Amino acid sequence: MQIQQYIRILRESWWIIIAILLVTTGIALAYSYSQTPIYETTATFVVNPGVRIAQTDDVLYSIDTLAGRSSLATTYANILQSRIIVETARQSLELPPAMLQDYKITAVVLPDSSVLMLRVQGTSPVLAADLANAIGESGLQYIGNLQEIYELHQLDLATVEPDPISPNHGVDITLGILAGLMGGVAFTILRQFLLNAYSDEQPYPALPGATSKIDFDDTKFVVDINSVSMTSPQTRLGILLGLMAGVAFTVLRIVLSNPSDD
Repeated sequence: MQIQQYIRILRESWWIIIAILLVTTGIALAYSYSQTPIYETTATFVVNPGVRIAQTDDVLYSIDTLAGRSSLATTYANILQSRIIVETARQSLELPPAMLQDYKITAVVLPDSSVLMLRVQGTSPVLAADLANAIGESGLQYIGNLQEIYELHQLDLATVEPDPISPNHGVDITLGILAGLMGGVAFTILRQFLLNAYSDEQPYPALPGATSKIDFDDTKFVVDINSVSMTSPQTRLGILLGLMAGVAFTVLRIVLSNPSDD
């Protein structure tokens, strides 16, 4: 009987759920398509012993030493993303300094290897690829002048990636739909719960534990909330749905306001 009562409430208040669903989906859709697309490109490099090491034993020793010195590859990665290298690359492309504010440049060492990955994110896929290759060229020249034992060589050039990494319209719209459904259902049930609690003439049978006592006089309006049982299944379900709706809207807001960097 209790489940049937909830189904009846939702069926007769379906228009509220649809209205909230359309609003949240429309907001998510408008927000997603109003964001500037962000593109990403990558270039890879490898650290290996220099060609000046001629003896086989020396080469093997250098490789073993390199495998145990991950800090060397990390150092090269930090050089690639340093300000002096980025600035040299910017000047080679004849870009205004303010343009780099729209681009994110990172370099990391791939796990269990001596391979470095340079990642550039920005609003233009062509410029992102050009900037990554220019940074790689400047970094190779700078590191080549440091020492000749361990050299940095380029594996793959950065290419133009036509598909943006953000915003993700599918994820944004899905979150909007989920938030709308959860919010609509929670609002509908809580609305009927409050109507039953504060109305003498209840359009639906009173929910167990949701009874109320209302007193009127000439000067005040008093509601006895002690008559509402906080341990009844209906009350707990209403509170749970309200909390779920609040969490859904909070997650939606955080996700939409922070485009993914992956």
